[in-house]
Amino acid sequence: MFKNLKQIIMPLAGLLRELEFGKYLKGEDFENYLLKNKLIKIWSDNKLHSIAQIGKSQSDISLIIFMNVLNEYLNKDVYTIEQKQILTNNINFLIIKFFEFYIKKENLKKNYSELITELENLSNEGLIYQDTIKDIKNLIDKKEYKEIIVTMESQNIENFQEQFDYAIITALEEDEMEKVLPLIQKEGEIKDSEHLIEFGYVKGMPNKRVVYASQHSTGIIDAGILSAELLLRFRPKYLIMVGVLGGEPKETKIGDVIVATKVFTIDKGKYSDLGFQREGNYSSIQSIELKKIARSKLDIENYINGNDPTRSSKIQVHFGPIATVNQVIDIKGYFEKEITPIERKAIALEMESFAVVRACELVNRGTKPLIIKSVMDNTQGKTDNAKTYAAWTSAKTLEYLLLNDII
Repeated sequence: MFKNLKQIIMPLAGLLRELEFGKYLKGEDFENYLLKNKLIKIWSDNKLHSIAQIGKSQSDISLIIFMNVLNEYLNKDVYTIEQKQILTNNINFLIIKFFEFYIKKENLKKNYSELITELENLSNEGLIYQDTIKDIKNLIDKKEYKEIIVTMESQNIENFQEQFDYAIITALEEDEMEKVLPLIQKEGEIKDSEHLIEFGYVKGMPNKRVVYASQHSTGIIDAGILSAELLLRFRPKYLIMVGVLGGEPKETKIGDVIVATKVFTIDKGKYSDLGFQREGNYSSIQSIELKKIARSKLDIENYINGNDPTRSSKIQVHFGPIATVNQVIDIKGYFEKEITPIERKAIALEMESFAVVRACELVNRGTKPLIIKSVMDNTQGKTDNAKTYAAWTSAKTLEYLLLNDII
């Protein structure tokens, strides 16, 4: 019926964890099932010692006991055909019942594709019936979700920390966040913040859950404050800043996308009789994801250019250091005079990114920062005419990365 029972214990345990049934299963429900199927002796033999039960809810205890019962089954060396059939029937029954417990309590829409894939894999081993998969798919299809406005007081903050892989931040609501919003299916907002912090998921991908907000004002201070709040509240896997910046005049053109490999400031230093002596203030961005983005460079460019056939000048994706400054720069030759001598490979400048990356370093090193901004000007002859287009190419880059599981 199935090849090796010991080989399937881990994927089955993973499946049960995916269902999170331990959170909702009542001990007496499970015990009734065991009594009905004459398994109460195994249940009794695996009762937790009283000391081990301290601090655990009844549902947690039920989950542990069930796993012990499951181990008891799966570690038997000899099975008759009848025993294998009973085991398979029991597991299929439990999987359906546990999923019923789970989905009745679930209020937030999720992508269950990984769960279905895991069930299909176990079906290939002969452990899960196709009818079981069909029943679970029906439960998913019939589930209705309502848009929820959530306050932090009514939810345990740990739940939020588990829910969001992505936190997206922009310096501006107009243009920058406006171009991000079409990517996201909103589900609610956080009520006890001075910022408008909303949450939801990437459209068409409910498993990619997102929390997002824009700054009240541009600049490094507001960027640091908002970044710290998102990191402390949600501890996302990624903190992503998108938007617009000024590009290095000789290397970039309007709409080009800049992915930061390093961020640095140019304002820190010391004034003396010798004048202003600058001090380097750097933060590097090093991650596997950055390499994956680099490998996808041509695909990203084709994706953006393919969605905008009206432009004869095709955009490019660049990787390099970005300078963070405290002023809007509109001076010819400024980049070559003030930025390049500090960092010869610098590719762009703007007013926020250093604070975003530094916040990850100081507040939660488990969060990976990503800076993805597009060129709206070349720091000279400045106008806002290209801001909308640059914000769009930045958002389309993020869209490609999310939809294609690059991050």
